Amino acid sequence: MSTTPQMSHLGQQFPTTSPQQQPYPMGTYGMGTYGMGGSLEQLQQLGQQQPYQQLAQQLGQQQGQGEQLVQQQLQQVTQAAIQQVSAQVLQAGVANGFIDIVQPLPGQPQQIFLRFPDGFRVLNNPTQQAHDEIQEAFAFGHQVIGVWDSASPAILRSVRVQKL
Repeated sequence: MSTTPQMSHLGQQFPTTSPQQQPYPMGTYGMGTYGMGGSLEQLQQLGQQQPYQQLAQQLGQQQGQGEQLVQQQLQQVTQAAIQQVSAQVLQAGVANGFIDIVQPLPGQPQQIFLRFPDGFRVLNNPTQQAHDEIQEAFAFGHQVIGVWDSASPAILRSVRVQKL
């Protein structure tokens, strides 16, 4: 192997080869197609060498471990959600009055407070249709049924107007 004079780079010596003695001779595809000297066959052979196979195996194992970790985390989140939902008990009651905050203070949400025998509960950001139906229900003597959960009993989850 004929080498040209040694070149120094940060204290290390690197041999250079002449164009006639390249370690990977130019294949039929040339430099432009793959960005490096060598044919597709030579690149495949390079990928079969032991260090590259070990890296590929390690990468595959890491991906498998990552998928297992994601599945475990998903199961934990699902179990926590099930426990939280099962701990909540839905309750309902018939409202006997209401307060409709049509124009709230700046930065505050629109709210309708429904009065139940055991206290007030709030419906935050009701739709215009909900405003209209609740006002009409109390005006014409219909039932307004509120639903809340035991975890936050002051906040209504839904409202239903029952026309008699």
